Amino acid sequence: MTRGQSEKRLFAAFCVAIAISAAAPARAQSSLYAAYPSARAVGPRAAAGAVVWSHGRSVESEDSEASTPPYMAVLREGGWDTFRFDRKRAGDTLAASAQGLAEQVHQLRQQGYRKVALAGQSFGAFLSLMAADASDEVDAVIATAPAAYGSFSDFYGSWRSNATELYPILAQVRRARVMVFYFHGDDFDPGGRGERSHAILTARHLSYVIVDQPPQLTTHWAAATPQFAQLFGTCILGFLDAPRIDRGAGCDGGAFSAGGVAAVSQGPAVSIAELTQARRDSGEVQ
Repeated sequence: MTRGQSEKRLFAAFCVAIAISAAAPARAQSSLYAAYPSARAVGPRAAAGAVVWSHGRSVESEDSEASTPPYMAVLREGGWDTFRFDRKRAGDTLAASAQGLAEQVHQLRQQGYRKVALAGQSFGAFLSLMAADASDEVDAVIATAPAAYGSFSDFYGSWRSNATELYPILAQVRRARVMVFYFHGDDFDPGGRGERSHAILTARHLSYVIVDQPPQLTTHWAAATPQFAQLFGTCILGFLDAPRIDRGAGCDGGAFSAGGVAAVSQGPAVSIAELTQARRDSGEVQ
């Protein structure tokens, strides 16, 4: 077994363990930090808004020590104040950390930020979407490779929950615009999540963009690469800044296109019945 395979196995094992204990009452030790401490923040009055990035979850090391993904620098350069929501492993569950993240959003609003966006990788993507379920103060979510229930290789029994548990979370987002990235070769992705995500968000009439298996970017950690920042950083910034997003919105040659009435929808039109089916698939509706 290679080092990379070993790290993926450990990561998957821990994802399953924390997902099972998601309802535990323990609170994670968490804090909000500047994503780039050496860079001066614009401040609540002048910034376009605040964007908070949430890392994933590993078993051998504290992911709070992982580097901020390069695309966050593009957002900072675009006028957003950038932060990290860092959690210690102890007590870092879906329920507890999502609540803590929603509380941090409220504090940023209290400081005067006009917009607050959440970005997250893997487990952090689940947290960001769950916080948008819990709070009306979240304006946007950037979710990259959402996962919290293990990989195909190591936890086939729970691996599909990376899809079935994601769908009801998407169905409950209150008002935030949502951008989700799914990558080819992601061992945590059961497949088919792009089309179902389109269906759910269309039925909810939320503003959204789904980027499903873009070329040149592979594996669960694709969003952490400089190449991802080069290909999609400007588009993500445009998605956050756009005053309006219509059907057919997406990334076009690295730039953001807000769509329009005449644009071709990126997802199939669906009914509320299909949205209910998504919830039924997850076990939320019997």
